[in-house]
Amino acid sequence: LTGVRQVEVGGEARARNQLLKEMDGLTEKGRSEHLCVLAATNKPWDLDTAFIRRFTKRIYVSLPNRAARTAMFGQYLSQLNVDGTVAPEELADMTPNYSGSDIHDICMEAQLKVNRELFETGQAGPGTRPRPITMGDFEEAIKRRGSSVTEEALAKTENWFRIHGAL
Repeated sequence: LTGVRQVEVGGEARARNQLLKEMDGLTEKGRSEHLCVLAATNKPWDLDTAFIRRFTKRIYVSLPNRAARTAMFGQYLSQLNVDGTVAPEELADMTPNYSGSDIHDICMEAQLKVNRELFETGQAGPGTRPRPITMGDFEEAIKRRGSSVTEEALAKTENWFRIHGAL
């Protein structure tokens, strides 16, 4: 509904116009309720200008920096059975330009690898647990899964927010 207008079907056009009308009515005088509309996108350049105008604040949330990636890995690792070789700081250094979702997926992939090993070796049974996840397991997951954010997409997003203004 909020994408750049191209070919519209009747119902889609009516829904879009109704949403725009409702958003305009949020700031009518004499209104005592306060309503905050939040929206998120990974492709702001695909938004229709009518919607862009109605959002008075635009906030750019960049990819996590090293400290944020370290904290994310620390949070996910606290839920996993890892050995002493696994260091969140080293993992953060290995994942520049990775999104939070990428980091989550790397942790899941490392866990799934050790689970898969348990079943493939035929050792799975009552009370059997997978071995602890090692730094090597994470390194392998990172090699297989690159960042989902390309340099081109990152530059395009940063440029859009520089043009349209953002906090």
